[in-house]
Amino acid sequence: MEAEDTAAEGAAPRPRLRHRIPARLRHHGWRAAVLAAGLVAVLLLLAPTRITPYVTSAPVPDDGITEDIEGTADLFADGSHTIEVTFDEQEYAEMMDAFQEEGEKEYIRADIVIDGTGIEDVGLRLKGNSTLMGLRGGGREEEEGAGGGPGGVALSEDAPEDLPWLISFDEYAEGRAYQGHTELALRPAASGSDTALNEALALELTEAAGQTTQDHTVTSFTVNGEGTAVRLLLDHPDAAWAAGLGDGVLYKGRAGGSFDYLGEDPTEYEDAFKQVNAEGAYDLTPVMELLRFVDEADDAEFAEELDGHLDVESFARHLALQDLVSNTDGMDGPGNNYYLWYDLSEERFTVLSWDLNLAFGGMGGGGPTGGGGGGTPEGTEAPQGTQPPAGMEFPEGMEPPEGMGLPEGAEPPEGVEPPQGGFPGGERGEGGGMSMGGSGALKERFLADAGFEALYESAYADLYAELVGSGTAADLLAEVTARAEEAGDTTAAEVSAGLAERLEAITAELSADTGLPGTVPGGSAPAAPDTGG
Repeated sequence: MEAEDTAAEGAAPRPRLRHRIPARLRHHGWRAAVLAAGLVAVLLLLAPTRITPYVTSAPVPDDGITEDIEGTADLFADGSHTIEVTFDEQEYAEMMDAFQEEGEKEYIRADIVIDGTGIEDVGLRLKGNSTLMGLRGGGREEEEGAGGGPGGVALSEDAPEDLPWLISFDEYAEGRAYQGHTELALRPAASGSDTALNEALALELTEAAGQTTQDHTVTSFTVNGEGTAVRLLLDHPDAAWAAGLGDGVLYKGRAGGSFDYLGEDPTEYEDAFKQVNAEGAYDLTPVMELLRFVDEADDAEFAEELDGHLDVESFARHLALQDLVSNTDGMDGPGNNYYLWYDLSEERFTVLSWDLNLAFGGMGGGGPTGGGGGGTPEGTEAPQGTQPPAGMEFPEGMEPPEGMGLPEGAEPPEGVEPPQGGFPGGERGEGGGMSMGGSGALKERFLADAGFEALYESAYADLYAELVGSGTAADLLAEVTARAEEAGDTTAAEVSAGLAERLEAITAELSADTGLPGTVPGGSAPAAPDTGG
């Protein structure tokens, strides 16, 4: 206390308050005060008004990568790859509890080794929606904790090497990437194939069709030095992926979302869309405008002005390809699987595919009114090695994914509890396809217009000739099968044979339904194979 008093006594006298302010500010500060008062008045005046921060002139920020790990081998080049992860078993158990009890997909820390390159503290979480139905419906208290999902997926928390995972390199280290990828997705087995051979073929066909898609490869995946499985690995659409598309903004359709226009408040769309890149420079305004147009335009306006909002030729080709590969879970499916790419130079959208693990899952039901997949045609059976989801029943005790509806008047399977608010009402379309909620409004309006329907039919005929009639699909199937076998997928040959039959049967059925001319050399569709029906 004495030392403090002595210091205080010897200190120079403190200046008066006004002299503590710099002279320049004392002389001219009144202007700042006036401006501040004016700003307060404006804020008070506009308080009841909602302000939407959409900056049309701002450049799209870069991908945010500050550390890019080179690795030892190009991850998406030909050749086999290895991925090993190590994580704490207690953290894994707690993550599982959170998912099974609350539906939350939380990250856990893991160390990862990719082709010999070690990376510490990556983020690891479950990835998917409908694919994880069985996992959430089972749980450790159930028999073996296993459950089934669409596409014949059987998952168990006791076999984490088989689960669908999202690997995030920047979750715990901002700006970090591996070979330019901040996120990677390990896909689950599908249609009887460890490496989701059906999805791999659909991805190859998407690229061959000139549509935007994701890079993929096959890899062995080992967890905690024990369980190992051969898996399909995808480049996940993140900000870095979006940067490769050009100058634009990427939006993901959320699993439980819709294509409904909900007004001008961006917060109303948080459950329907996720903005992937350019946050802070752009917002959901372009998406909201597209939804408003689809909802409010009359038929004449829709036909005349849609091309100003959407690349209609690309969309027709997108829809045709989804039908060609019989993908039952696109933008109008239960998983609501699609992305919207907003090109800033053209100021319009392109629809991009995502999550093709149910491709080739059902024969027939395609075409302009069929919804891109339905049941097996009467009198035929699904080829060996594939499991169509049409007519699929939920395993006992399992809840359907958010957004999945039931046919009008249908009862849920025994033991299945409806989600909060009840099951969304599903309606059967003219061609037998099921409307499961989701984002089918754009497709429905598009195909209801005679001009756009003709554009779709032309796109389908072109794709059939380019991909199937030319033999491209068969060649691509042979390539993905060889890669899967090289990586150790012992199911690949059997599933490949089934996919060859399924592709032929699907296109035969679609061609017969739509009456499309010239789908194969000679102008007629191939005969459906004898599948034992």
